[in-house]
Amino acid sequence: MDARFLSGLDGASLRQEAVRAEAEGTAALFVRPGPLGDPVVLAAGLSPGVPRVLLGACVALGRDGRHPALVAREFTSLDLACGGRSALCCAPPFDAILAEALALCRAMWREGHAVSEGPAFPVADARHRPRPAGPASPVIALDLTAAAGEVSGDVAALADFVLVPTRDPAVCRMERP
Repeated sequence: MDARFLSGLDGASLRQEAVRAEAEGTAALFVRPGPLGDPVVLAAGLSPGVPRVLLGACVALGRDGRHPALVAREFTSLDLACGGRSALCCAPPFDAILAEALALCRAMWREGHAVSEGPAFPVADARHRPRPAGPASPVIALDLTAAAGEVSGDVAALADFVLVPTRDPAVCRMERP
C-alpha cells in the first residue's frame, strides 16, 4: 500500500493535497510536525475531506517528546474524529524507551488503563476514557523514511506497519513489520 507525507504550506493546500492523494489511491496520509501546527489536530481536520484513507500524525515519543499517556489521549481523539482510521507514526530511535511508550499507549487504548514501573515512564494507574472508535485502532507505524535506524524486536512487535522509502520522498510504502 502507498502512503504519503503531506507537505502543504497552508490549510487549503494541505486539504487539496490530501484530497488529490486519496483520489490517486493512496491508502494513508501522514502529517509531520511543522509550521502549520500540531500534526494530530491537522490530521483530524482533514478527516471529513478524505473519508477513505488512514490518517496519521508523526509525533515524538520518548526522551524529548510527548508523554505516552498524553499521546494515547490525543490519538483517541483523532480516532474518534476520523471514525477509527488513525495512525500514530514514530521516527527513530526505535529503542527500549520507545517500546515502553508504545506499550503504554497500546494498553490505554485496548484496556482503558496502564500501569508501568518505567524506567522512562513510570505510571501508577493511568485511566483512559473514552476508548478509540475502532477495536484495533489507532494503528502504529514506524517511519523508516527519514533516517536509518535499527528497529528493536520490542518496538517491531508493537508496530502494525513500517513506512519504507520510495524514489519519491513524499511517497512511501506501508508494509507489515
